[in-house]
Amino acid sequence: MRRLRVNLPVAVLLGVLLSACGSDDATTSELNAGGRAVRISTSRTEVKDLQIWLESVGQVHSVSAPTLAAEVEGRITMVAVDAGESIERGQLLAETDTSTLLLQRKAAEAGIERLAVHISNGVRRVERFEKLSVKNLSSQTQLDDAREQLAAFRADYKAAEAQLSIVNDMMSKSRVRAPLSGVVQHRFIDAGDFVKRGQALFEISGSRPLQAWLPFPETVALQIQIGQTVLIKSPLTRGEVVEGTISQLKPAIGPGSRALMTITDIDMPGKLRPEATITGKVLVATHQNAVMVPGISVVRRPGTSVVYVVNGNRVKAHPVTTGHHENGRVEILSGLTGSETVAVDGASFLSDGAKVKTQNSKTAEPAH
Repeated sequence: MRRLRVNLPVAVLLGVLLSACGSDDATTSELNAGGRAVRISTSRTEVKDLQIWLESVGQVHSVSAPTLAAEVEGRITMVAVDAGESIERGQLLAETDTSTLLLQRKAAEAGIERLAVHISNGVRRVERFEKLSVKNLSSQTQLDDAREQLAAFRADYKAAEAQLSIVNDMMSKSRVRAPLSGVVQHRFIDAGDFVKRGQALFEISGSRPLQAWLPFPETVALQIQIGQTVLIKSPLTRGEVVEGTISQLKPAIGPGSRALMTITDIDMPGKLRPEATITGKVLVATHQNAVMVPGISVVRRPGTSVVYVVNGNRVKAHPVTTGHHENGRVEILSGLTGSETVAVDGASFLSDGAKVKTQNSKTAEPAH
């Protein structure tokens, strides 16, 4: 008897719990049987042409990015620009000491003057021997020697002119000028440095034309093709969208990133600059007459997904196949025709044939 009195409260508690569970089951059964209406909001299905975009983060590259190297040996006497500065074509960037070249030019000019005198005298000497030879007052050998010496002076004169041209060319190359307009990416020298011929001085990125490089995972590589539309945004062009088309695809997948690199020529870059970070998206497909519903209208049920279509004050469960997701809405590939009204808020509490009461019905968003 003592044991029965001790277990009596436990029995009472179990009875209460079982009664509560039975009440919940009854409520659910009542809802499913349509005894009490479930409050829901609704939305019309939307039919539109759905554009499928793939997004990526990349970088702007310059098509022209030359590295300027020293064409003459010497000490740098002046550097006019620094990394990050914008430059114009023909702008002076640096100068090399030309004192030795100036001496070489003076020597070349003096040699030309000396040879000019020799040529002038040689011409007169040949003319004199020609006149004497007509009168048989000089030998043919003397005339031939005079002509040969004149020809040698003229050859030396041409060589001296060429040497002067070389010196003048080296003088001009001692002044390093920008081959194109753009931005100085790197400066490798300072005033006072001694540079040798071929040593790098500056790296320049041309401001025009530019390319957008966007990587995409190899899992979507088959969807990417040359000619597809690309929309590009950058922190440098807030509120602006630059449009282009894919012009090149890197032939190999990146060994480290396992990514396919797309290259887009930018015809109107605006404020974009080389090495700028960009976000871009590629239009890979357009689904004609796609049926769209709010994402919360699609309810997972064992083995399938369903959308509850509202018909008066009842709903019917339509098994559906889903496709692309966009801005909170889901593409329905099969199961709906596009003319239905579907349950939105409260859809997860419904079952096939449930009684509903609609409130705050929603309308489909217009197609963009």
